Amino acid sequence: MSDVLIIGFGNELMGDDGAGPAAIRELASQPPEISARVEDGGTDALTLPSWWRGERQIWIIDAVRSGQPSGTIHRLDHEAILCLTAASSSCHQLSLPECLRWIAHAYPQMGAVRYRMWGIEAATVTPGAGLSAAVARAVVQVATELRSALAAPIAGCD
Repeated sequence: MSDVLIIGFGNELMGDDGAGPAAIRELASQPPEISARVEDGGTDALTLPSWWRGERQIWIIDAVRSGQPSGTIHRLDHEAILCLTAASSSCHQLSLPECLRWIAHAYPQMGAVRYRMWGIEAATVTPGAGLSAAVARAVVQVATELRSALAAPIAGCD
């Protein structure tokens, strides 16, 4: 078993929202030297427990919208992710931090999991295939950063 699950979330039919799955494909095209499980998580972060196989860390890649220039990469540690405010527009659509908080309550066996996130600022999230140029460049950069991070010692996993 690997110590790290890397999972990308997003909808490739919604423009830059497909950044997570695109980063997963980019990472898989040149697999990291050490063992990490790499998965396309689809569009629903609440499926995360079904992907988890006991890894101590889960690294998430997802598109974000915060008003920064498209292609900006946001790097968040465990505490920063869980402290994000809810941005849901409906009780039927939970934000990533809301999903992770819900998962922690519903799946106590995942309580020791530590999360990291690479959020890629989206330019457009509208129907249509394809990433914007800035997001496509950020996808490659995130995959490169993840390979480097995996090559370094992982905190708490020595």
